[in-house]
Amino acid sequence: MDDESIYELDALATRVTINKGEYLFEEEDPTRYVYNLQVGMGYLERLSSDGRRQIMAFLYPGDFIGLIPDSIVSVSAKALSPLTACRWEMKDIDKLMEKHHELEHRIRRIGNRVLATTMDQLFILGCKNARERLAFFLLQMEKRQKMATGETKSIHLPMTRGDIADYLGVTVETVSRVFTIIKEEGLIALPDPYEVIILQREELENIAEYYSVT
Repeated sequence: MDDESIYELDALATRVTINKGEYLFEEEDPTRYVYNLQVGMGYLERLSSDGRRQIMAFLYPGDFIGLIPDSIVSVSAKALSPLTACRWEMKDIDKLMEKHHELEHRIRRIGNRVLATTMDQLFILGCKNARERLAFFLLQMEKRQKMATGETKSIHLPMTRGDIADYLGVTVETVSRVFTIIKEEGLIALPDPYEVIILQREELENIAEYYSVT
């Protein structure tokens, strides 16, 4: 985007800061705002009528949230750590897209990336066992972290094992057991519960069939 459109976009933004465990927005809120995550991590979740939770995506700095075509939000966005985001009203974004066609192009590309991430998750949940799902998840999180921060030495996972379980569609016990298994196999190291170091990348990629979707 050119300097003029970036300046106009920034001038319309409001900075929003929330604490760990708080929500940027919740299910069934009116679709009013678009957010760009600047600092911290979060996730998108959806609850079933019986209270079960599915985590739809983990959020990293740089992610846009709220680009939803419906009038009502179908997911909630919750902070995994203290979180800061830029917020715009949808009506302001619509007006800017009419004036700056490059912005419309950028938003379309963002939508395509969201679709690609959704397809990745369907691939994980649709045809993989727990070991394959966790291997795919670790490689996916490493890629997201690298894009957001450039850090590749280790994978920082601020989410709980329960959060990972609700993302992968397995139980907490299964997540903990598979972490132990792949650690004992020498594929990863676990300096602490929130940090993972990949030791045998090629083997992990073969388990996850990661090469076929990236």
